[in-house]
Amino acid sequence: MRKTIISVFAFFAILLCPSCDKNYHEVFAPDELGMAEHEFLVEETGGDFDVDFLSNKKGSISLMDGNDYSWVQLGTGSFESDGTLSVSVKPNDGFKRRADILFSTDTRKDTVSIFQKGAVEEKLYVAASSMMVYNGTGEPCSVATDINIPLDEVTTEVRISGGEEWIKDCRLTSSSLTFSTTDNPDRSYMRRAYIALSYVDGWKEKQTEILTVIQARADNNIGNVFTAEDLRSVATVAGYALPDDALIEGYIVSTTEGGNAGDAQVSDYQQGTGVIDYTLTERTSYLESADGRYGFRLIAAISSTGEFQNDFKRYSLICLKAGGALVKRSESEPYCYTVEGVSSDNILTSADGISSMPWKEKHISELTDDDINTLVKIKDCEIAMRKGPFTPVNEGYTSACGYNRLAKYPILIRDIEGGSMYMFTNMTCTYRRNGETLPYGSGDITGIVVHEPYYSFEKNGNIGRYQLRHLIRSEIELNQDFADNFSGIITEFRYAKFPGEFDETVLPDAILATKGNGEMCHTYGAVSNFSPTYFYIGKSGSKYKNKYAEGAGIELDGGGIYQPWVDNGTESAQNTDGKGWFKDNLKMSWSNKYWWDSGNGRGYCWLVNFSTEGIVSDRVSMQFAMYNNSQQARSPRYWKAQYSLTTTDTSVDYDSEWTDIGEFTVPDVAIWASQNDWQTLAPRVYDFPLPVEILGKESVSIRLMPRNNKAAEKSVDSYDSSTIANNSGYNTMDYFAVRYNK
Repeated sequence: MRKTIISVFAFFAILLCPSCDKNYHEVFAPDELGMAEHEFLVEETGGDFDVDFLSNKKGSISLMDGNDYSWVQLGTGSFESDGTLSVSVKPNDGFKRRADILFSTDTRKDTVSIFQKGAVEEKLYVAASSMMVYNGTGEPCSVATDINIPLDEVTTEVRISGGEEWIKDCRLTSSSLTFSTTDNPDRSYMRRAYIALSYVDGWKEKQTEILTVIQARADNNIGNVFTAEDLRSVATVAGYALPDDALIEGYIVSTTEGGNAGDAQVSDYQQGTGVIDYTLTERTSYLESADGRYGFRLIAAISSTGEFQNDFKRYSLICLKAGGALVKRSESEPYCYTVEGVSSDNILTSADGISSMPWKEKHISELTDDDINTLVKIKDCEIAMRKGPFTPVNEGYTSACGYNRLAKYPILIRDIEGGSMYMFTNMTCTYRRNGETLPYGSGDITGIVVHEPYYSFEKNGNIGRYQLRHLIRSEIELNQDFADNFSGIITEFRYAKFPGEFDETVLPDAILATKGNGEMCHTYGAVSNFSPTYFYIGKSGSKYKNKYAEGAGIELDGGGIYQPWVDNGTESAQNTDGKGWFKDNLKMSWSNKYWWDSGNGRGYCWLVNFSTEGIVSDRVSMQFAMYNNSQQARSPRYWKAQYSLTTTDTSVDYDSEWTDIGEFTVPDVAIWASQNDWQTLAPRVYDFPLPVEILGKESVSIRLMPRNNKAAEKSVDSYDSSTIANNSGYNTMDYFAVRYNK
């Protein structure tokens, strides 16, 4: 529904009329009639509402269509001056409907409109938006329809630009549109016509469905079809230009509705100079082969004036003229294929493909290179971090605050089989940071499988072989409640929770888990440093500052959303400048700036201890979010994760009791004046499988530890040629959890 309440102020006219004395003017009282709201939306169940109006004259009130009195009751039919009209609307078991109320005095008139929803949706649906017809068949053409409005209210119009009227005998029923054609005598050109079906709906708005009819040339030749295999075989890195008569066929599986269809390019990461090409996202569609095996990214042609046509209908089976388009292949594996320079204006035929399209459903481990650029439902998955919005980033580096240095952010998803992958969300995504918490439960996520680099997390851009691009919010079909999830929490840290007066901890100067059991410390000293975080879930950007207070996207077990300023500060400690952040005094993230024990030639570490007694499962895993939060760099670049079932001692004497889990790299925070593409504006989330041997144990320890002394250096823009600097190189932890499959 798109009705908007419109505020209107009563207006006044002051008429000055000269008298015989030119120095004297008689002032007449202004005529006044108006109301603050002119449109009211009523649910199908009906209801009552009031219309406040202003008038300095008496007048009358009536429905403009007398038939509307059967479902609208007015509280009065006249007025003497300012007043309130009570309106009662009956339930509606049919189509949506509209009534207009006329207010009138002897000099003025104004109207109020009632828009009521209906229990029955009006349908005027044509299964194909375009079709190809051939010569010499002599058979009537037919297209399926789905129409539930009276046919005598539908207007059928054939639109042909010049020449012979070659479409005849159009007949419309509730289930089909049929017509016949004369043969095309032209051996050089196809011809095109449009059949438009239209009606005025219950809200008095015109609705139209158009079928495009394209007729082949006299010899019935419409062009040469390039199959998916053909396109892949001719693709080159520079691009192969398709011949003029080239056609491509397949299913359109994407939509630009959510603002997240395709990648966006950042021209320059330096302060104030960067430009993000979001038209690349708007021009992107995905075409899937008829058998669902292969996919191609389509990029719409852009004219010299900056215009483009990318109005493909999702789930349509199309035949597209693609002469002159470039078929490209990525330089390295996994190979990704793109067709550049196409336009939805060049569709020859289009039909509804929902019933015939092959639908893919896979777990993450089942994905292959053939799935790239195709639509896949990732089954039985969850979001790996229960905190924040889809894009917990510093908005000061985005177009929301006038700086174009961040175009997308990857959040981690994982599935019931232990697979994990990143899911991209553009800064243009309409629901990325709208005040809602992330869904905590498990379910399915449908999106386009892509292979896109992300340099902010890795200098080479490689964050896995496959990523996912969700397209609309409703296709992130995860349960909201964590109770509806395949996984359970053993230990989880979402903010700094300190021991109470009578709490005893195994680890010195530890913080406590916010869910489950467990504690965490740093092996150099107490967890006493904290960092700003960007987990604010409300809308951000300079125009939104100081306007929202939704919280940190942490739903509490007892209900409600965690608002850290309640216990740790004031509401002014969040989102005061539009960047979507929480200040460090709210303790949403914890940090340390001592990471290298030079005397022993080894790193200090984050240390977590917890119990797994009573837990039996076939899968257990660890998730955490981390980044290096120092404007001077000099923080640990290369890390390792290890576990022990026998000790909490992290000294060299006990190294033999620690077993490797895996290695990882940690990105550095962006430096405002001299950002590099390998610096991040948000934490990176990691997922590691853990051995099931840790289950059923009274004590399990995990340490996250620098595996060498390499670090970045701001002064030379170095990724790893410097060394760790104590009391300078902060590392920040935003989240930590250990989960198991229930």
